[in-house]
Amino acid sequence: MRSIPKPRRILSYPDRLWSTDTALTTLLVSLLAYIFFIYPLGWIGTFRPGPAAFFSFILITGAITASKNRIFRKLVFTWGLLAVILLWVKHLFPYQILAFTTNCLGLFFLLLLGFLILSQTFREGPTTTHRIMGAVAVYLMIGMAWAVAYYLVALCIPGAFSIQAPAPAGEGENLQSQLFYFSFVTLTSIGYGDIAAVHPIARMLVILEGVAGQLFPAILIARLVSLHIQSRHKND
Repeated sequence: MRSIPKPRRILSYPDRLWSTDTALTTLLVSLLAYIFFIYPLGWIGTFRPGPAAFFSFILITGAITASKNRIFRKLVFTWGLLAVILLWVKHLFPYQILAFTTNCLGLFFLLLLGFLILSQTFREGPTTTHRIMGAVAVYLMIGMAWAVAYYLVALCIPGAFSIQAPAPAGEGENLQSQLFYFSFVTLTSIGYGDIAAVHPIARMLVILEGVAGQLFPAILIARLVSLHIQSRHKND
């Protein structure tokens, strides 16, 4: 009796990809493409939902396939589907409440995926190049998460940030793009001074990001070196 072949799941390829260390390098390349090409070109061009759609695909696919828990996958998929729907509704009807809700969902996914990637990066085993790439990806995601947090503060507290070249009235996307730039300037401790935090809550977030930007690389290097030494001792 011939056995009936099992149907292939839609996420079978992502499962194979994200279950290996190669996924960490793939994530880093995707984030670099998003930060340096898709994101700026999206705001310059006419199809502004493009960067958000690409970013949502990275987060949803990574969060679903990096987790082994089926219930967790279903929750993430439902949450992600809601985020995508709100994303398109926000661009059709640019109300502040929709922008706030969409960015809250985006912040949730950034934190979730960052936790999953760190878990995969710091699991037992040799310290490979892919794992280092994954740690760098998490570092970039820290800057992206803080950019979303800054924008949420700006939505709730107008004037929380002092910008030398303010965005035109009604152009919330331009403000979001400026805070995206400000987040990475703060994370890397460059501090050009063209954007400054004015409100106490905004200043607190800036201090936290500056501290995270300094401590994360140090803790990251120490942890990777520790894992590498443990792996060599086991092999010996």
